[in-house]
Amino acid sequence: MTLKNDKRAVGIFSSHQEAEKALNELRDAKFAMDRVSIIAKDSDRIGETQVQGTNHLDGGVTAGATVGGIVGELTGLLVGIGTLAIPGVGPIMLAGVVATTIATTLAGGAIGAATGGLVGGLIGLGIPEERAKIYHDSIVRGDYLVIVDGTEAEILRAEAILRSSKIREWEVYPTPSTAGYIDPVVRL
Repeated sequence: MTLKNDKRAVGIFSSHQEAEKALNELRDAKFAMDRVSIIAKDSDRIGETQVQGTNHLDGGVTAGATVGGIVGELTGLLVGIGTLAIPGVGPIMLAGVVATTIATTLAGGAIGAATGGLVGGLIGLGIPEERAKIYHDSIVRGDYLVIVDGTEAEILRAEAILRSSKIREWEVYPTPSTAGYIDPVVRL
C-alpha cells in the first residue's frame, strides 16, 4: 500500500485585485494553474455574462463562460469559468477544476438541501463544516475563495506566494480521495 500525499488548501482574498495579483504570482512562479480554483460572488454582473463555447448543465451552470469585468485576467489563468445560482448566496462565479466539480455536483442535485448548497459542496471537498460555513459567509460578503490542490511541497510553495499576497483563513486539508491508503495495482 502507498500513501498519496495530495492536499487541498483553501484561503480568502478580500478583493478581485488581490486575488488576480496572487494568481498571477502563482503563474509567474510556474505553479500548475490547473491545480488552482476560485469561487466568488457574481453580485450584479450576471447580466454581463458573455458565453463562449458554452456547455449548459442542469441548474444553470455555464462552463466555459467569460464572466464580465469580475473575472478580468482570471480567465487566462484558470480553466472552466462558469456561473451558478445558489439559493442563499445568489449567482457565483467559479473557475478551475475543483470549482467546476462543485458546480457540477450542485447542478446535478447530488448534495441535498440539508447540507446547505455551497457549504455542502465545500464539505464534499473534505473541508470541515465549520470552515465551510466561514468560506460560504466570506463568499456571500463578496470575498474570493481560492482553492489549491497539490502535494505537501506544492501546497507549501503556493502558501508562501499567497501569504505574501495577504491571503487569509488559509487552511490545508487532506483531499477526500487521499485521506487513506490507496491499494497499488496488482499485476498477475
